[in-house]
Amino acid sequence: MPFPWRATTERFHALLAEVFLQRTRAEQAVRLYRCLERKFPTAESLARLSDDVIFEMFSGLGLHWRVRLLKPLAIALMKQESVPESEDELLQLPGIGPYAARAFLSMHAGQRAAIVDSNVVRLYGRLFGFSVHGETRREHWFLNLADQMTPQRRYREYNYALLDFTREICRSTPRCSVCPLHHVCAYGLARH
Repeated sequence: MPFPWRATTERFHALLAEVFLQRTRAEQAVRLYRCLERKFPTAESLARLSDDVIFEMFSGLGLHWRVRLLKPLAIALMKQESVPESEDELLQLPGIGPYAARAFLSMHAGQRAAIVDSNVVRLYGRLFGFSVHGETRREHWFLNLADQMTPQRRYREYNYALLDFTREICRSTPRCSVCPLHHVCAYGLARH
């Protein structure tokens, strides 16, 4: 599916898209992202709104704590000349964690970065045959694995393919019968 944030060149919108997408299905975020694009061309235009108006407009994302961070994020971005382009600087912004920072860098700022979320953890765990838990995504060894798996070139395409693959094929209930990796996947091989 051609999600609109994948084609944007507006860095403010791209960063907010990554915030929207945290623990939210991409299909759910499309309508709210289009509203953001249409009504808020800049961080300043969003920062001017009251907390209540922002909450009302974007509460469809769920995770109300995240919606409450949109105004502080817009204010922080308004004070800067542009969206930061280093992971350390991005992590200083309200609502930006390691996943959103790395996703923004890889997919919108032209920098190689490995993305790690629970879906990626599930995929690599199944593919290589190791058990995972809720904190695997934060473990140093796993971050190293994700970094090694991320190519030096075409990392943007790889990361989008990873997201699409975990959304369509290697889901919570995997679709092993249509998986192109079933012949090399430890989980798939163990099932057959």
